[in-house]
Amino acid sequence: MTKQIPETTGVSSQLRFGFPAASLGFADLVVSPSNESALRIVQRPENWPTPVLCLVGAPKSGLSTIAHAWARKFGGDVLEAARFASAKARDVDARAAGFTAIDGADRVPAGDRLLTLINLVTAGSGRLLLTANIAPPQWQAASADLKSRLNSMPVAEIDPPDEAMLCGRLEAAAARHFLKLEEDVVKYLVPRLDLSYEAIELFIERLSDGVTEFGRPPTVPLAKVVLDEMDGSGRWQMPPP
Repeated sequence: MTKQIPETTGVSSQLRFGFPAASLGFADLVVSPSNESALRIVQRPENWPTPVLCLVGAPKSGLSTIAHAWARKFGGDVLEAARFASAKARDVDARAAGFTAIDGADRVPAGDRLLTLINLVTAGSGRLLLTANIAPPQWQAASADLKSRLNSMPVAEIDPPDEAMLCGRLEAAAARHFLKLEEDVVKYLVPRLDLSYEAIELFIERLSDGVTEFGRPPTVPLAKVVLDEMDGSGRWQMPPP
C-alpha cells in the first residue's frame, strides 16, 4: 500500500493528552448491555452454581482485564495459560482454597492439570474463574473426566459490542494511546466501524499512527483516512485540513 509521507512527521504536544493509567477495578470498565450480565455474574462468586465459572468472549473483549479485576477484588491470583501449564503440582494443590483466575484457559495444553485444579477447587472452599475465546465443550480434553467437567461447566458470555460499548471502548482505547476523541469523531465512527472488539483496537492503533505520522489531531478527516486504509478502499495519505 502506497504511503505519502508529509514533511511534518512530528506531533505537537498539543495533539496528545495525558490520562491516568488504567485501573484494573470493575468500576473502571466500560459497561453496556453487551457485558453487564456477565460482569454481574463474575462479581458474585458466592452465587455461582459451582465453584468454577468460565467467562467466554471474543478476542479483545476485555477478558484479561476482567480476570485481573476479579482477582484484585477477591484477593486472588491470575495465571496466564502458559504459566499455569508449567506450574508445579504443589503450586496447583495450594490453590484449592483460594481465588484463582486462569486467563486463556482454552489455550492450556490438553492434560489432567486443569482437571486436577477443577477437582481441588470443587472439593475445597476456593473459586476458579476461567477465561476463554471459545466455550468449554470445544476445548481439547485428554480424558473423559475432563470432557465431562467442561461439558457441564457454567458459562458467562460477553456479547459482541453494541453501540454504547463501541463508543465507550473507542474512548477508552484512545485514552490508552494518549488521544482524546471529540464527539463528532465518535459520531462519525459509530455507523462505519465494524462492531467487533478487534476492529475498535485496530482502528485506534492506526489512528494513533496517523496522529504521529501526519502531525494532525484525531479529527474526522483523519478518521476517514484510517477507515479507508483499513478496508482497502483508500491510501494512507495526509488527510485534508
